[in-house]
Amino acid sequence: MSNREVEHRLHCGRSKKTIVKIVPDSTGLYRIEWPDIGLSDIANLTRCKQAALEWAEKHVATEQRNLSVAQRLKSLDNFSWSASPARSNQPGATQATPHA
Repeated sequence: MSNREVEHRLHCGRSKKTIVKIVPDSTGLYRIEWPDIGLSDIANLTRCKQAALEWAEKHVATEQRNLSVAQRLKSLDNFSWSASPARSNQPGATQATPHA
């Protein structure tokens, strides 16, 4: 499996809930799958990760308005990325099965 078939997910803290997802595009680049507006324009992986992290920081800070400023600032250092095989968005494409 190549790196181009990997989906990247951003999490906050120990939560398994995905805040935002980066998916591979058929062009060899990536798109951000925003939770509120759908897919972004295509960009390289580094740019997608940077944009997703900036958005998530603002989103979490807004969602946690009831916390003190110190607690909100501390939570900004609490993001992590995970990667998993991505489904193909191409019609008729088959997904390779991993070997045991």
